[in-house]
Amino acid sequence: MARKPREQTVANQDAFLTAYAGIGSLRSVCEALDLNRKTVLSWNHSDTYGFKERYVQAKEEFREYLQDLAIRRVRDQKPNDNPVLLITLLNAHWPEKYRRDSNAASGEVKEMMGEWKKWVKENGKKSIKSKEVSEGEEARRNAVDEVEKILASRQNSDDAG
Repeated sequence: MARKPREQTVANQDAFLTAYAGIGSLRSVCEALDLNRKTVLSWNHSDTYGFKERYVQAKEEFREYLQDLAIRRVRDQKPNDNPVLLITLLNAHWPEKYRRDSNAASGEVKEMMGEWKKWVKENGKKSIKSKEVSEGEEARRNAVDEVEKILASRQNSDDAG
């Protein structure tokens, strides 16, 4: 028995939203589900069957996934790991929280950066014992210095405001 048009559309929307919450890419989800991108944009524009709010929720789930991934990566970071791509994705998907120019210097960001600084200090001591500093170690030290400057400037702007 064939589904009614409304039921089929809602089922397609649900499939899209579930996939989007885990993938975070309109193009990739549309390709995987064989959906036309314009169809999804139309659902959002016209709020077909309440799609707009559910799409916002799927985006929220994806950015929370990115945040969880960032925190895990910071905790599990190895000396040669580079967090720049992950930071860029967080900036793109949650700018009000993670972008440098954001006024929302939240406790979670400070906590994440504190974890990273702690890890760098603990693991940096191992390589400090040797006279030579690797290029990766130097990059990490520079990154920590930059993070400290950012947090200090945010703290100063919070104190002034």
